[in-house]
Amino acid sequence: MPEARLSIPPDAEHVRMARVVVAAAARRHGLADEQVDDVRLAVGEAVARAVLRHEAAEQGEQVELLVSDDEAGFSVRISDRVDPAQPDHDGGLALELVRALAPVARLDGAVVTLEWPRDR
Repeated sequence: MPEARLSIPPDAEHVRMARVVVAAAARRHGLADEQVDDVRLAVGEAVARAVLRHEAAEQGEQVELLVSDDEAGFSVRISDRVDPAQPDHDGGLALELVRALAPVARLDGAVVTLEWPRDR
C-alpha cells in the first residue's frame, strides 16, 4: 500500500473509523503492536482536532487523510479546511499529545503530518 486516501465527514462519530482504518494500515506496514497503538491514538487525536475545528468554523467539507507506506516508513497526513489562524478549542493539547506519540509530528498550516520512520 504505497498510498491510500480516506475522507470523512467532520463528525465525531467518524473519528473511530479513521483510527481503525489507519491502525490496520500500520499493522499491515509491519509496525510493532505498541507502535500501532501509538498510531491509533495519535491519529485519533489529530482527526478529532480537525473535526472540532470544522465544527467551530461551521465548515462542512470532509477531513482528508493520506496514508503512505514506503521504504522510508509509515506516515499519515490529516488535512482540515479551516483557516490555520483559527485557534484550537483545546489550547493546543491535542497537538501536544500527537507530538508525544509520533516520532515525527509537524503542523503546516491546516495539515498535521505524522511519521513513523522505518528502522534501518
